[in-house]
This record gives sequence, structure tokens and C-alpha cells, in this order.
Amino acid sequence: MRRFTPGRPASTGLLFALLLALPVLVGVAYAAAGSVGLAGAGARGLTGAPWMRVLADGGVHAGIAWTLWIAAASTALSTAVAVALAVAFRGSGRLDGAARVLALLPLPIPHLVAAVCGVLILGQSGILSRAGAQLGLVSMPADMPALVADPWGVGLIAALTWKEIPFLALVAFSILATRGTQLEEAARTLGAGPLATFRHVTWPVLWRGMLPAVVAVFTFVAGSWEAAVLLAPSDPLALPLQIMERHTDPALARRGDAFVLVLVALALAALAVLLHERLRARWQVLER
Repeated sequence: MRRFTPGRPASTGLLFALLLALPVLVGVAYAAAGSVGLAGAGARGLTGAPWMRVLADGGVHAGIAWTLWIAAASTALSTAVAVALAVAFRGSGRLDGAARVLALLPLPIPHLVAAVCGVLILGQSGILSRAGAQLGLVSMPADMPALVADPWGVGLIAALTWKEIPFLALVAFSILATRGTQLEEAARTLGAGPLATFRHVTWPVLWRGMLPAVVAVFTFVAGSWEAAVLLAPSDPLALPLQIMERHTDPALARRGDAFVLVLVALALAALAVLLHERLRARWQVLER
């Protein structure tokens, strides 16, 4: 009979974690090799030209900044709406239950479908512009302000926010159902009003519980190609579209630039995860 060893569960868990991360590690290694001319189409030996081209390209810098703006705005808006829904419809009544179900209905809809809906509704020949023309707000649909492929990304932000609200709302509903009730009751017992209870109890509980999901939404939105290709402008060009543009460039020598941009996108995602881990570690110290 095999003896139980305390280190076995930890080593087994580490092995499974390594197997889970292996495809990512292989992809990162391949991208790193491609970024210096050692892999991929057009590889001709070790070179730093792709890195120099990308780092010196002002369009790349503008595209990265624009992508971070879209990801931050979409994540912030979807988080705010999800928190509001969770707080407003947390009861056990039929109305609250129906509201929660309706809030979660868009969850299985693909992002591509959400983007197409954004074009159909927000485009200058879409439902919103036609309704504005019928109501006399504009003389004709084409006079409606551009909300698709606009420099501020209003249409893209709206579509991504609508798509991510159900996911974050589901997380918020679950957190309040399992963690928030007892702490809020204790705060009210101590004399805290509704606003003070939300500020000092409900919001911290929600924020700490939702932060991993918020980070996941931010990184996913920053790398979303489907919505960007339909709703984003061509100048500045979003980071996912820059990657695809360089990956399909007829000039094989420039395809190494796509690997550089992939590594840049990975670095941005890693920074978001590291920020979350830093905050989590600080919270754990404060709770001790």
C-alpha cells in the first residue's frame, strides 16, 4: 500500500498547472523566436529588425493607447452597471429574480454577434439613425453623428459593454448571495445607514470578489478582434487589428512584426494580472 506523502498533492497540482500552461508557454516561445527572425514565415536568421520597426512606429504607440482606452472604458462601464444590477436586484422576490434572468440573457451571445448588432443599431444607416430621422432629430440618417468606426470608439465601447455586463453581473450576483448578507446585517446593527453600508461593506466585498473577473474582461476586450474589425476605426488601428495586418502582410519580412505585437499584448495582459496579485496580497495583509 502506497504511503501518503504531504508533498504529493502540491507536486501533482504543480504538474497539472504546468500542463495547463504548456500551450501558452510554447506559444510565447514561438512568438519570441518569430520576433527575432528565427521562426515563422519570412524567417531568415537572427535579427532585431522587427523590434526596431515596431518600437519606432508611432502608429503602433497610438494603436496601443487607443486599445487600452477602449478596454478600460468598456471594463469600467460594464463593472459599474453589473454592480448596480447586483445591488438593485438582490432580493428573493419574483421581480428581482426576473430582472436577474433578463440581465444574464446576453451571456451566451458571441462577441461577433454583439458587434454585428452594434453595426445594425449604431451605424449611420442603422436603427438609431433612422429613428432619429423619423423623430426629426436629424434631417436624414446620414446626418447622425458617427458612432461606428469613430475616433473615440463609442460604438465599440457600447457593444463590448453590453456583452460583458452579463458576465460581471453573474459574478456580482454570486458574491452578494454568498458573502455580503451577514456583513451588511452586522453593519446595520451597528447603526450604519444604507450609503455607509454600501461604501464600507457592500462595495469592498464586491470589488475584491469581482477583481479577477474584471481583469479577465479587461484583457479579453484588449485582445478582441471580432468586435474591433467591425466597429473600430482604421486610424488609429487597434492592437488586435495591427497584429492581423502584419501577420497577413504580403511582405514576408514584415511578418515578424506580428510576433513582436503579440508579445506586447501578452506583456500588457501580464501587467494587469500582476497588478491584481499585488492588490490581493495587500488585502490579505490588511485582513490578518
